[in-house]
Amino acid sequence: MPDHRGKMPAPSAAEPAAEPAAGGGSFPATQWSLVLRAGADTDTHAHAALESLCRHYWYPLYTFVRQQGRDHHEAEDCTQEFLAQLLAADGIQRARPERGRFRTFLLTGLRNFLTSEWRRAQAAKRGGGLTHLPLGPPGPEEPCQHEPADKGLTPEQAFDRTWALGMIDRAVLELRNEYGASGRAKVFDALAPLIWGTEDSDAVARHAGQLGLTVNSLTVALHRARRRLGDRLRAMVAETVADPAEIDAELRHLVSAISVGTSGE
Repeated sequence: MPDHRGKMPAPSAAEPAAEPAAGGGSFPATQWSLVLRAGADTDTHAHAALESLCRHYWYPLYTFVRQQGRDHHEAEDCTQEFLAQLLAADGIQRARPERGRFRTFLLTGLRNFLTSEWRRAQAAKRGGGLTHLPLGPPGPEEPCQHEPADKGLTPEQAFDRTWALGMIDRAVLELRNEYGASGRAKVFDALAPLIWGTEDSDAVARHAGQLGLTVNSLTVALHRARRRLGDRLRAMVAETVADPAEIDAELRHLVSAISVGTSGE
C-alpha cells in the first residue's frame, strides 16, 4: 500500500445522500452536483454537501500552503480561514459549472485567497474574527504538525498527491469496515498488503497459508477486494465532478498523482 499521509475524517451519517438526477437521468446528483445546481441559493443540502467535500480536502489544501514555504501554524490558519470564508453565506455563489472538478475549484480559490486576502488576514487576531466552524485540521494522531514541506514537489503536485492518498485511505477504510461487518476482518488483514499494486505470487501463497486457504481461493478474494476498492474510489470521485464523463479522467489523475515524488522515498 502507498503511504497514506493524507488521512481525512470520515463523513458523518448526517451528510446528504445522493439524489435522483433532474429529468429522470440515471446518473445521481452527487455532492458537487448539488452545490453547482444550488447556484446562488442557500440550499441546506447543497451547503452540507459543500462542507462535507471541504472536510475531506482540508489536508491537501494545508499541504499546498505548506509547499508555499509557510510554517505549520501559518498553513493551518490559512487553510482554516480560506474554508471558513468559502463556507460563509456567499461561498456557494462562487461555484461555477466551468469549474467542473471540485479539486480545481478549490485550488483556484485557494490561490486567489493567498494572493489577495492572506496578507490582511495574518495581521488580524488569529482566527480572523470568523465564526469557528467544526472543520479543522486532522486529529492529534495525524502527522501534519511535524511534517516539513517536501522540496521535491511543487505545491500543485503536493496537493494532488495528498488528495489522492486521502481518497484511497478513505476507500480502504470503508472496505475494511465492510469486511469487518461480515465477520471477514482476518481475510481483509491478509488482503490489505496485496490489494494495491502488483500481485506478488509468493506473498499470496504466504497469506493463503496463514488463512488456511488455497492460493486460488485467496487470488479470487483479492480480485474481488480490488474490484470493490475500485467501486468505492469511483463513487468518491463521482462526488467531486459535475459531469459523469469526467470520472475516468479524474481516476487516472488520482493514480498518476500517487506516483509523483515516490522515487525518492
